[in-house]
Amino acid sequence: TKMLDPRELVAKADAAWRGGWVSLATAEGFIRQIIGWREYIRGFYWAHMPKYVEQNVFGHARALPGWFWNGQTRMRCLAHAIGQSLEHAYAHHIQRLMVIGNFALLAGLEPAGVHRWYLGVYVDAFEWVELPNTLGMSQFADGGMLATKPYVASAAYIHRMSDYCKGCHYDRKLRTGERACPYNSLYWDFFARNAGKLSTNPRLGIVYQQLAKMDQPTRRSLQEQADELCNSLDRL
Repeated sequence: TKMLDPRELVAKADAAWRGGWVSLATAEGFIRQIIGWREYIRGFYWAHMPKYVEQNVFGHARALPGWFWNGQTRMRCLAHAIGQSLEHAYAHHIQRLMVIGNFALLAGLEPAGVHRWYLGVYVDAFEWVELPNTLGMSQFADGGMLATKPYVASAAYIHRMSDYCKGCHYDRKLRTGERACPYNSLYWDFFARNAGKLSTNPRLGIVYQQLAKMDQPTRRSLQEQADELCNSLDRL
């Protein structure tokens, strides 16, 4: 099972477009994934293993909170994305990257632990494709060998991309306080903590411009909020 021939898939996608069954954009997007990203990831994996699994540029070492194994968190987006993953062994790419992976990186979870979770939970996870996507794209643990920037975001992004924020225990508009969405303070604290590694990245210029405009009391309160959250991950 799961032994698909890339050439056969590309030919069938091309035939579907030529037959009028799918749009050009649909066929092109699929074909690019097969002969572009898929082949790049496979080559990347074999070029950098077995040492690649040890990549951890930020030195993140926190264990996954217990609710990664039952979905019982008051963060509605994570409760749904993790709960769905555990029940169906599947989640959409954006749920994997920008909900679960986003939180894992911002909270400083150990990359190897995140990798093992993805590999063990998802039915479509094979190490040669899962490991580079998790460590390289999701956790940016390789410092930019695979991707050009960390894929992280605050609550505003999750609100734009989903309806998770509606009815959540946490308030997406708040940065600090008991009911503030954890993504917000964790987001700014992540960039503040890692300025030495990330501030010269041209794709992150606007982030550091915004951070520079914050006064010290604001930055300090965000750091304190993030520290408190990271010390109580199991209770979120």
